[in-house]
Amino acid sequence: MKMNKKLTNFTHMQTEAYSTKSNLNLKLQPWQITGLTDGEGGFYCSILKTDSGVATQGFRVKLEFKIVQKSHSVNVLENINNYFSCGSVVIDNRKTDTKKYHVTSISDILNIIIPHFETYPCLTSKFLNFNDWKKIAFILKNKEHLTEDGLQKIRNISKKMNTGRSFEDKYEYLKKSLNVDTNGNVNFKLPEHWIQTFIDGEGMFYNYIYENKQQNRIIIDSSLEIAQGNHDVFILLAIKNFFDGGYIKPKYNVNSIDECKESRSVNRFILRDSNKIVEFVNKFPMLTQKQLDFLDWKTIVELKNNGSHKSPEGFNLIKEIKARMNTKRN
Repeated sequence: MKMNKKLTNFTHMQTEAYSTKSNLNLKLQPWQITGLTDGEGGFYCSILKTDSGVATQGFRVKLEFKIVQKSHSVNVLENINNYFSCGSVVIDNRKTDTKKYHVTSISDILNIIIPHFETYPCLTSKFLNFNDWKKIAFILKNKEHLTEDGLQKIRNISKKMNTGRSFEDKYEYLKKSLNVDTNGNVNFKLPEHWIQTFIDGEGMFYNYIYENKQQNRIIIDSSLEIAQGNHDVFILLAIKNFFDGGYIKPKYNVNSIDECKESRSVNRFILRDSNKIVEFVNKFPMLTQKQLDFLDWKTIVELKNNGSHKSPEGFNLIKEIKARMNTKRN
């Protein structure tokens, strides 16, 4: 049991080292902002009833840009706030214990948020939502929303955004923007900082543990997995190109929109090359509490590589570490 205690202390030291290292006042890079948006952000338009005046036909138009995080990772939202020097960090949903960085000021949207995403555009199909959102922002700027025709124009645009956007629009846009050829190869290089924060939003560090008692073998498969709606499968292919490895699950002809629509609604990029994963995340650490999952994941990989999983103490430690990762982490 000595080894168990020693290794347990080691993993606790890793966690302590990370948790006491404040990520507040971290200077974010532009592509990190966009990666977080592609993963956990969005562009929204609400048309709300109001009693104020006839000029607005009894309605008020509200635009919002937001990025959401669990409360334990609020520091990254504060850093986004510092980056843009506008907006605020507020409670998003008490039930899910989430907070959001958001901007609703039309002046800040026009002068700060839109210019950022024109220079560092979303790389998923969220770009389409941004583009429509931008159109509405300029309608508001030009006061067209104060007319019946202008308000109807906003309605027509907003109803096709987000969940109202068709599968075909998202699929075909991404296929074109990432320059996918007839063989299904993506000819687009993703920025490293975008990859970093997109993993932070959409990735997961997994350890699958199998105990084959008949063969007296313990199998540990460690992987990085990134999930996306099947309409954005091409971004997963671009990530596969970036890492020069891994595969997409389920397997089908991605150039066939019919096969894509009939595949699982959520597709996954799976990378099992632990050396590539460790090398990348060591260089570009996660900005949220997901870094703790990576550190635990890396410890399990190291325990497996040095054969510790073959002893009862080592195997029990691996199970103990795995039990506190991802959704089970406080």
